[in-house]
Amino acid sequence: MQRKSLWMLLSFALLLGALLVWLQRGDGIARQAERQLLLPALAGQLEKVRALEIRHGELPRIRIVREGDAWVVPDKAGYPAAAGEVNRLLRALAAARKVEAKTRNPDNHARLGLAEAGEGAATRLTLEGLGGAPQVLLIGQASRQGGQLVRWPDDAQVWLVDQPLALVDNELAWLDRRIAEIPFASVREVAVRHADGERLRAGRDSAEQFNLNLLDLPAGRRLAYEGALNSMAALFSSLDFADAASLAQVAFDGRPELEFVVRTFAGGELQGRFYLRGGQHWLVLGESRGLGAQLIGQRDWAYRLEAPQYAVLARRAGELLAPRE
Repeated sequence: MQRKSLWMLLSFALLLGALLVWLQRGDGIARQAERQLLLPALAGQLEKVRALEIRHGELPRIRIVREGDAWVVPDKAGYPAAAGEVNRLLRALAAARKVEAKTRNPDNHARLGLAEAGEGAATRLTLEGLGGAPQVLLIGQASRQGGQLVRWPDDAQVWLVDQPLALVDNELAWLDRRIAEIPFASVREVAVRHADGERLRAGRDSAEQFNLNLLDLPAGRRLAYEGALNSMAALFSSLDFADAASLAQVAFDGRPELEFVVRTFAGGELQGRFYLRGGQHWLVLGESRGLGAQLIGQRDWAYRLEAPQYAVLARRAGELLAPRE
């Protein structure tokens, strides 16, 4: 009896030892996988990526394609993409390392934003050009520990990686929305003409003069406050659009609601005109010279500006003058 009990205890100990070895082996494999690069094929090979696609659930895809040294959005008539955002994403993907293996249970995927479809669907990122078939990564929620939860479409294993990879699923956010970046200090004059013929010219004599003046100031009148016209020049220091449409796809009839000219001390000039369509203000750029990289927008496109942006430029002298004394 004692011998039988001894054999039972010995067998149990051997079984327990084998189980412990197996568990340690599995844990070792998991630890070995941790800190590995998420996309080793991308490391040092960013220039090989020819295209990327972003798709969240049933929303339309966002496709961005490399053309030479630039990125463009084909579905937006080839408009330039925000290269800084694209390169930031690629650098983050190339640097991303697996930090920790999370759940393998598919029932948890939707809760983590990593489901294939439906509620809790992941953002699907596709990279093309790295050799072989396109690489597809499912991107889920950001982790409270920092980093992002991800997995591969054919693998239930969820991984925490050490880089934030949240992707905006709005096409507009991936466009280069800059129209102009003309430094405020370089602007000599801004002139506007309304559809009814009223004109306004704001300007200054030198770059050392901070405030713009009303160049056609009526006799005996003064501005309501110093700097009342500065916003007209400052608008062009960081002018972004709210939407864009190719002039090959949209036409504007009738007279512009507003025309403008911006002139710089260095001899640069930008002309443009606004059209009112559906209650929205659309800017079409005209002739320009001497602005170089300060002008990013294109003449064959129309740019929708927000109402407050338009209002800054569509000033009238009467609203800028102090009451008569």
